[in-house]
Amino acid sequence: MNTLTKCLAAAIFIMLGLHSFAAELKWIEPFDVAKQEAKKTCKPMLVFTGNTDKCPDCQEFIKTVCSQQEFIDYAAANLVCTRVTYDKNDTREEQLKKSKVRGAFNIPMSHAVIIANAEGLRIGELSTTPQSIVAFIQDIKTIVAKAPPEGRLKYTEVAMLDQKFVPTKSYKSEVPEFSPEPLKGRYISLMVGVRLHSWENTRTRGHGQTPERGRHTTAIALKMRKAVAEAFPGARMTWAWTWFALNDKAQNYVELRQLMREFVKDYGDEMTLWPGIYSEGKFNTLEQSKKDLHEGLELVSQMIGGGYRSKSVVSGHMSTDLMQYLAEHENIHVVQGQEWSQFNVGGQDGDGGIIYPYYASKDHFLKAAQGARGEGDFVDMVNVDGWTIDFMAGRLAGMGKAHNSRVGTSPIESSLYYGPELGLKEQMHVSDVHFNQATVEHNGYGFLPSIYELSLFAWMNPNYLPNWLRAVKAKYPDTQMLSLGEFGEKWRKHNSDNSRINLKFVERGNDMPSEEEGRKIYPKYKFHPEVFRTDLEIRWYFNKDFRFATIQNWKEKGPRLVMDYTRYNQPYKEPSGNVVERHWDILDIINQKQSRPQDKPKPFAELPAEEQAKILKWYPEANQ
Repeated sequence: MNTLTKCLAAAIFIMLGLHSFAAELKWIEPFDVAKQEAKKTCKPMLVFTGNTDKCPDCQEFIKTVCSQQEFIDYAAANLVCTRVTYDKNDTREEQLKKSKVRGAFNIPMSHAVIIANAEGLRIGELSTTPQSIVAFIQDIKTIVAKAPPEGRLKYTEVAMLDQKFVPTKSYKSEVPEFSPEPLKGRYISLMVGVRLHSWENTRTRGHGQTPERGRHTTAIALKMRKAVAEAFPGARMTWAWTWFALNDKAQNYVELRQLMREFVKDYGDEMTLWPGIYSEGKFNTLEQSKKDLHEGLELVSQMIGGGYRSKSVVSGHMSTDLMQYLAEHENIHVVQGQEWSQFNVGGQDGDGGIIYPYYASKDHFLKAAQGARGEGDFVDMVNVDGWTIDFMAGRLAGMGKAHNSRVGTSPIESSLYYGPELGLKEQMHVSDVHFNQATVEHNGYGFLPSIYELSLFAWMNPNYLPNWLRAVKAKYPDTQMLSLGEFGEKWRKHNSDNSRINLKFVERGNDMPSEEEGRKIYPKYKFHPEVFRTDLEIRWYFNKDFRFATIQNWKEKGPRLVMDYTRYNQPYKEPSGNVVERHWDILDIINQKQSRPQDKPKPFAELPAEEQAKILKWYPEANQ
């Protein structure tokens, strides 16, 4: 009997529902052994990942599902069950093996229930807290019956398998009356995320090792919000909620959702959805993501009441298809949809975009739409960065002993490294790059977006945020702090398309003390020599056609070298379909991260002649 015949026979056996009764669930470990058993018996696999020592949800799954006789009987006859769980006694080699298995199933840093086929390929994902054993078993049967041979890498609810999502209702979009004048002023947009776990990539999957339930209370939220109001009177901010946080029944989350109504009423704050904690498109199918957005936004409206409707979404990274969906069906035209210069750090990467707002192209969320409103590749979505970072750090990839590529206005990458005093110095150094008089006069406006997670305020020095806001307000008193939706809509009214984008920035490295001197001020101070390069000057230029950057050792009067040149008239495409990819970048002629041999900074004269002409047409001083 060949393999195909054997598997068909096994499938008929499963469909007949022939059970062998067992006293307890049989786990076959390690994963490689279970995979061989599945291949031999032609049975699909149930792969449970998590941390049964520290994860309440994992413990609950073992108790309420894996210990039930009905499931034990079904699994004995129809499944090969295995665990890929965290164990503090694992060797380095064992940890790496388990990490590779989790990575192949698209479940890093999370607990999950994965269904795989007899070849060990992922075909579905289920919740660790099913509605019932009967429903759980039926979902497994449906997943197996509908599984494609190549597997399903991204998450989708069983009911959404191979379905197109159609919203229960759509919201009408109205085109604003556009201003003939460009946007002016200085703006801060502060976003605060409310979640249940550190990572919540899908509706069924949370990070079981570091649950944050106790870090989300009304006391913490009130203390933080009052501190913002005192440091920056009249400030309006954005609160972004995950699917888990919107649905959790714990008393602290019930009370926190009630408090949000008061923040909307008393402060004019905005409430919105935070899908997938920065990586919705990486982990979920397109149709599932649309469903998450629609139903999540409806939950936010119910939470606030009175016909409330969000004006933006906080997303980390958002595919251009989802942007188009929001614009056409949800009447949302503002999204925090990129993390500027993110590369080899965090859960998903996206280097190549414009640092200030722009309308995204239908080709790629990092590409500025080339056509006018209503034409060609134009998506009516204002794509906004989430973190203002130091350009010196932004040119670097990931993290290392000499740098962190995300250093900027965020407290984790500034104040926690450098302490209250020196951390504020770095935050203000970055703020000055955007708010100084010469830059604002040329660009028309300055913009500092920043995202904090509410859980930070449970363990971090609570003065980091108000100290920065107070310092910005004192130095630049005309600064306005608007919610994300409010600022994005304001930008939209002054820009009918991307034609007005013409930005210039100049930065020299922050003069921070050595590690020895810094630790006299803050004992845990960490000096980052590749970030605090006082000998270097970086110049950035952005417009709808391209972005361009140079780097120079100005102290030695060295040559000004091209560090980045990314054209926006190229046919870029995002990872799509069933593809799981962390890098959603657009890398063109030369990229600041130097991840390719061609990316080493080079003289302007070494660029193709036609590209030199394009750059000089916009910026005549570029080759000086």
